[in-house]
Amino acid sequence: MPPGFGRRGLLAGAAGIALGGAFGAPVLAQGSRTLRVRFGSDISQLDPARIFQNENQSIAGHIYNGLVQYDQRTNEIVPDLATGHEVSADGTVWTFRLRPNVTWHKNYGAFTSDDVKFSLERVLDPATGSLYRGQLASVKEVQAPDPMTVRIVLNEPNSGFLHKVCAFNQGWLVSRRAVTEIGERYSMNPIGTGPFMFDRWTTGSEVRLVANPAYFGGASTLTDVIFRIVRDETAAAIALENRELDIFYALQSPDVIERLRRAQGITVLDRPSNNTVNLVLNTTVGPLRDVRVRRAMMHAMNRKALIDGFFRGTKFEATSVLTSTFQEFSEEGVPRYAFDPDRARALLREANVSNFRFEITTVGLNPFDRFPVALANDLQQVGIQATVRVLERGAYVQARSSGNVQSCITAVVGPPDPDSPLVTLYHTRSHPPGLNTSRYDRADALLAEAARATDAAGRKAAYGRLLRQTMEDLPVLPLYADRLFIAHGPTVQGFVQNSLFTVNVSPVSLRGA
Repeated sequence: MPPGFGRRGLLAGAAGIALGGAFGAPVLAQGSRTLRVRFGSDISQLDPARIFQNENQSIAGHIYNGLVQYDQRTNEIVPDLATGHEVSADGTVWTFRLRPNVTWHKNYGAFTSDDVKFSLERVLDPATGSLYRGQLASVKEVQAPDPMTVRIVLNEPNSGFLHKVCAFNQGWLVSRRAVTEIGERYSMNPIGTGPFMFDRWTTGSEVRLVANPAYFGGASTLTDVIFRIVRDETAAAIALENRELDIFYALQSPDVIERLRRAQGITVLDRPSNNTVNLVLNTTVGPLRDVRVRRAMMHAMNRKALIDGFFRGTKFEATSVLTSTFQEFSEEGVPRYAFDPDRARALLREANVSNFRFEITTVGLNPFDRFPVALANDLQQVGIQATVRVLERGAYVQARSSGNVQSCITAVVGPPDPDSPLVTLYHTRSHPPGLNTSRYDRADALLAEAARATDAAGRKAAYGRLLRQTMEDLPVLPLYADRLFIAHGPTVQGFVQNSLFTVNVSPVSLRGA
């Protein structure tokens, strides 16, 4: 019997995942400083210009920094690679003072303003094919007047601009030298300035990061972090109970949540997230062009039963694509769509639509590969011939970004900046190969108005008008607002659950190590 296999490990192995042999001894050896984190899916892409998927983003968050960053606990924007900044009187020039004596991983030299200029211009370059080009649409020019100063010139004032250069997606900074020298292999050979360095990726098994001894914020007390891929949640729960894992990330199953809440020595954390899960409709194809059909679909889906039944109350109702975690969230005047199959049938008759064949494209991950079946059944009850197509992660991303789908299930995951999900879902700059799969084209002016607003009240008013409009037009159908669950074992100290649906263990230490 391999080391670490107990009876429970054997049972998990019989279910298709051999835990003990892969995870090592079930109890941490004295003095060990390796932290083991469960992932439910493999990674695929660690280039910030192209990154997508919260497992990739979780790894990237340990490797890269931004000019500024979100405080994990409060979402407040705080310094990162910039120690301070000034904004011109007209709001169009942002000058950042950079942190001195910061070095890139693996001897790639000193971090300078040229790296910032390269990083942002690379995202903006259409040849890069960045999913986040639209997020930097307000940037006119990036200047590097000296090695420790960056000046970003905007086309017009943007009150939320700091969110765009926070350490997330397009805000993560890369080394010009590393990207240039490593070339096409860079996406899985990342170089950053963060607290951990990329060591290795074993496809389908694990990712290993090692502590950066030269990290400007001080070296971690951990020696390394192993992100283990354990797809089955019950198997991952057993591993956490057996001390074969330290942190259980992306906990979704209501049964497993309840199990771990009862388990001795296990802490289960939960927090409302910045994330909604939605059905995006391609408004340029067939009957989906007609808003009456889109409204019929919204009335046909029993979203409350989905939350109360399938998710057993572990999710919240969504009234738009923003959640209540955003300061700019508003329900004032936003249309609501009750579950009303009769109204759905009437709208379809009014639109002269019958025998409509409709395909929901989703990703093969729990719960996204399961709950759409219930939605398809609801749609079938009103006469829409709905089916579900489940794709593995890479194929799903390709299908969605191509825009050649009738619909797709998508989670709007990201920072506490309303512009981020709203630009991604609704701006014309995000049309495929971006993530505006609906090809919606009526949001640009309101997004620009929100960006020009000089105070919080003005931003909230503009975003409120956009939420009302998009819930009238329904290019995207909100299904539920997410609630995040993460569990950890008794040796974990200092862990903070964020609201971005990523896991960041940078502040963690291990008790007794």
